[in-house]
Amino acid sequence: MVVYRDYGRGVRMKGLGFWLVLLVPGLLHAQQALNTSGEHPARQEFVSGGTIRFHLEAGGYTIRPGDSENVVVTCHADSEEELERVKVEIKRSGTSADVYVSGTPHNNFQATIEVPRRSNLLVRLSAGEMIVEDVEGDKDVRVFAGRIQIDIPHPELYGHRDASVMTGSIEGSAFDVSKDGLFRSFEQDGPGKYRLHAHLFAGEIELRASKPTKS
Repeated sequence: MVVYRDYGRGVRMKGLGFWLVLLVPGLLHAQQALNTSGEHPARQEFVSGGTIRFHLEAGGYTIRPGDSENVVVTCHADSEEELERVKVEIKRSGTSADVYVSGTPHNNFQATIEVPRRSNLLVRLSAGEMIVEDVEGDKDVRVFAGRIQIDIPHPELYGHRDASVMTGSIEGSAFDVSKDGLFRSFEQDGPGKYRLHAHLFAGEIELRASKPTKS
């Protein structure tokens, strides 16, 4: 069981028995939106190297590389009734997409999101936990309160990288950074082409050195 502090709406992660899978439509039918509640899977290809913008209500989320050129959203809640109130909306145009998750339960909501391995990510989460695994590309991750974890198996791929927290801690083993307290931040420039930005009002940011996942 994974449990983290009661930030914002007090989201607590644990084993959950109900799920929803969305295979996010990709490049076709520009500007078309997909609205989903309950179990209504949909599939179309997305695009490697595209930009995905996430607009997420409170919960625990993990973004990780998938085995295909799809975006796959799997949601978990304590009951089917709570799950049916969750709404996922996707609006896409060209090589970019916006993913919205709203109507999440006040407690015990978790979602796993698979994306193409090469994807630029822009994430906005109101409160909770955001974990980004080994996805190659630019990352701009902002959470109001909670925890951010970004796995970085190849620090040399990043050029400008910065992180800040109003109150809390920054633990960046990938970049030899450790800070704790009020108004903590760091900024570095490296040799790589990708940009990394993480911001949190209250909580913990972890930029974790990790082993690469299999391609």
